[in-house]
This record gives sequence, C-alpha cells and structure tokens, in this order.
Amino acid sequence: MKSLARQLSWGLMALLSIAIAIVFAGPYLSFNPAVSRVGLNPAIPIHFVVLAIHAGTAGIALLIGPFQFLTRLRARYPLAHRTIGRIYLICIFIGSVFAFFSALFSVSGFVAQVGFAFLATIWFYSASKAYRAIRQRQIQLHRVWMIRNYALTFAAVILRLWLLLGQYALHLPFTDVYVTSAWISWILPLVVAEWFINQRLLQSLALKKDRASSLQQEIRV
Repeated sequence: MKSLARQLSWGLMALLSIAIAIVFAGPYLSFNPAVSRVGLNPAIPIHFVVLAIHAGTAGIALLIGPFQFLTRLRARYPLAHRTIGRIYLICIFIGSVFAFFSALFSVSGFVAQVGFAFLATIWFYSASKAYRAIRQRQIQLHRVWMIRNYALTFAAVILRLWLLLGQYALHLPFTDVYVTSAWISWILPLVVAEWFINQRLLQSLALKKDRASSLQQEIRV
C-alpha cells in the first residue's frame, strides 16, 4: 500500500512538473517578450532576457528533476543519473542567479521582490550544498539537500496552482494572490520536504544505527 502511494505521489509530481515546464516555461525559449506572463519593468530593458533565461533553465530542471528520485534509475543506470544530475545542477546555478535579478526587477512590489529573492538565494544555496556533499561522497547528505532543492524547484508548480486557487476558487485580486505566491510557493513544498526527510530518511537512518549498535552489544556479550 505504501509502495503504491509512493508511486502515485511521484507520478503526480512528475506530471505536474512536466506540464508546468512545457506550458509555462516553454514559450520563453522563443525570447519573444509578448509571451511573458509576468509584468516587465520598463526601466530595465534586459528584464525579459533575464526572465527568459531563468524560465528556460528552471524549466529544464523542473522537467528532469523527478527522474533523479527513481531508485531503479540510480541503481541500474548510474551514469545516466550522474549526467542528468550535472545538467540539473548547472540549470539551477544559472536559473537561481537570473531568478535573483528577475526578483529585483519585479514590478509586483517590495514584498514579492523579497519573497522571490529569498527563494532564489536558498535555491542556489541548497544546490551548492548538494554538489559539495556528492563531491565528498556523502551520499545520504547529498540526497537530503537534493530533496530540499527540488522542493524549491517545485515552487514553480505551487505558484501556478496557488494563482488558480486564489483567482478562481477564492476570487481574490490577482495582485494579492501573486504577492502571497512569492512566499507560499516555496514555503509550502519546503515544509513537506522537511517532513519527508524526517519521516523517510532520518528516522530510517536512526533505526539502522540503533540496530547496528544493538548487534554489536550482543556480539560483545
């Protein structure tokens, strides 16, 4: 039952990620300002270019990210896992830097600017921690940081879902919904990620350590 629930959860995550990446990030690859769904700052001529680079790299990361959590892929095709992982991290490093500047250029107000800038900062930070961990062969720590990082990448999905909910279900003004999305979009998935890390990883590692300690004590006795 738990296995089925995990598969369904992964499938929903992958489906939403792919859909958002194609529908919302894809059009930015044309580099046509007319496709922008975000208000552009007329005082910053390069605002759309910055936004497009962020959308393109983030879209790729969002698209390929779910497949890095497939245990079978990691076990059977480690080279593919490493290659996809490198592409993912490169996209995050580029996308987060451009996301930060895009946040500063935002015309949605100070609260939204701070929210998106904070997201870009911890997005970059978590990716750098994941990269450092794998370079040091700290597999479990790498996995923890990658879960956190993809939760922040998944903010792109939560943002769109919150916009739909706020506008069409709650009938809130678009400006209010968009400003709150600058915070809800990454706080919510990050909380879920921390719950998952605690329930599925940390507790499991703690139990294994306790069992190993008990076994050693029995052997000594």
